[in-house]
Amino acid sequence: MTSEDKAIARLIWIWRLAKGWLPQALGASATIFSIVWGAYGADVWTSGLWAFVVAVILAAGAFVAQVSLQRPTYMALAQRLRDTEQQREADEKRLSEESSEKSAALEQSMGVLLRYIASHCRTGANSDRVSVYYFHEDRFVMLARHALHPAFRGAGRSEYPAEQGAIGDAWSRGSIAMELPTSRKQWERTLVSKHGYTSEQAASLSMHSVGIAALRIEIHHRAVGVIVFESTEEDRVNQTTLETASESKLFAALSELVSVAALLTPRGVTLAAPSRRPTSDAPSWKLTPRNSVDEQTTPPAR
Repeated sequence: MTSEDKAIARLIWIWRLAKGWLPQALGASATIFSIVWGAYGADVWTSGLWAFVVAVILAAGAFVAQVSLQRPTYMALAQRLRDTEQQREADEKRLSEESSEKSAALEQSMGVLLRYIASHCRTGANSDRVSVYYFHEDRFVMLARHALHPAFRGAGRSEYPAEQGAIGDAWSRGSIAMELPTSRKQWERTLVSKHGYTSEQAASLSMHSVGIAALRIEIHHRAVGVIVFESTEEDRVNQTTLETASESKLFAALSELVSVAALLTPRGVTLAAPSRRPTSDAPSWKLTPRNSVDEQTTPPAR
């Protein structure tokens, strides 16, 4: 470092010192001289006048130094802080809107794939429905659903237990195809007596599915979710439906999308957030060969 650089560095240091401490030093000195002035008692305006004058000059110097040296001012800094907070809020809102748009696009993409899968498997009638679920920790969440009938499109519950219904059976066994009673009352009694539903839950289900077929979604020997076909008519969905779906490239594309983007969908985002309820250990399902079980032992997914 040259002598000129050292001189510049010293000047910068002196300037920073003056900027940081000069107003406070002048103010403190003004306080000291005002105390000295007050100590003169009855002679404050005669013998002590000089101390008063010095205190006033120092106070004025402190004010001038504060105004001239402090750049930016505290008011300017406060305004900058408010502007920064407003900009941050605006950025967060914009990012949230962009994220919501992307999440909605992913959900729509899955819905389109489900529509083509339903058409490919001949399960796209007004009586049919196809849904895809993602497994996270100890529960399932529905990512997308396709149904022509408006009453069958509702999401129902936000979460689905891993051990309940056709979803749980397909998850543990690989696949399942079954039929349920056609009588609504008998159907509800079956749900209550065999599958852990309350009477209120069974009665609230909008779709009386008498046929159901579910297939586990696997990517690279890793189970990630379940696709469920349902119908209110008999002989609409069966093991052939699952075989047709599993051999389709549409199902392969859906499987990849569920695997990599499930948590980015609107419902998947809720799974990524910390859970408010106590969580239990996730069941250690073993991947078994897909098979069909044609028996009335499992309720339809909702």
